[in-house]
Amino acid sequence: MIDINNGDDLSDREINELTEGRDDASHLRFVAATSSRSKNRKIEALAELGLDVEITNPIEFLHKVYPGRSIFRYIQSHPDLDHMRGLAALLDSGIKIHNFWDCPHDKQPDFRDGKDEEDWEAYLSLSSGTHGATVLNPRRGSSQKFYNQNEDGTSGGDGLSILSPSSSFHASCRESEDTNNSSYVLHYSCSGIKVIFGGDAEDAAWEEMYKLYGQTLFPKCHILKASHHGRDSGYNQKSVKAMNPQYTIVSAGKKPDSEVCAKYSQYCDNVWTTRWNGNIHVEIEASGKATIRKDRDA
Repeated sequence: MIDINNGDDLSDREINELTEGRDDASHLRFVAATSSRSKNRKIEALAELGLDVEITNPIEFLHKVYPGRSIFRYIQSHPDLDHMRGLAALLDSGIKIHNFWDCPHDKQPDFRDGKDEEDWEAYLSLSSGTHGATVLNPRRGSSQKFYNQNEDGTSGGDGLSILSPSSSFHASCRESEDTNNSSYVLHYSCSGIKVIFGGDAEDAAWEEMYKLYGQTLFPKCHILKASHHGRDSGYNQKSVKAMNPQYTIVSAGKKPDSEVCAKYSQYCDNVWTTRWNGNIHVEIEASGKATIRKDRDA
């Protein structure tokens, strides 16, 4: 499992993105209608504007699809609250986490409400090891059993390798308090299917990776999880071209025909966003067959 956001609320940034391009009056009506509403009422207000948004609670999803299962590996891509909202509820739900990946940092959080404080405390309990999970802080080049080695030490494991950060790049990001660029960028290989998870890595991180790998050696992928929710700050033309994805998935991003998604479309035939396509499901079989589907068309 990589990150969590339980969708309790829509941030001001998300509201601005969802209402971008609409007249000022409709935007003001939406803000007025949602200023004191619960999550469900905010979704209703969006629907009134023709924005059909469905938010899936990840904890309910885990209990429904994987009943009684624990989480072998939870990866906190970076310590921003919009990537850990719901962490306290996850721990309280009884789902056990065995291994916890984290990038050490000196971030001081800016809490939105009391729930944020609870999620931060849950994060601290995991990252310090007091909750009982084994804490790992791997970097690019790290090797260990299960994530990229088999039990006998040979290459394989769960097919998970780290493209970023390197130890030196992480140190520079930590010094400058740049948590986005210190985000894990992960390359996952399963039965020949390659997936890259971009976290919130921004241009500096992608440039550092491209400097190392170049056009030829940059890992290719079938599926790219777009960095920084598909925002322009997470887009790096050279890296996307080198990765050459068949599908690009944007979490809570803008419309597929927005400027940034159009940039991804230059190098990818299928750019899907959870904001407009709902849940996106990828299933990889041992034979190497992969099925990808979306809940709805944009």
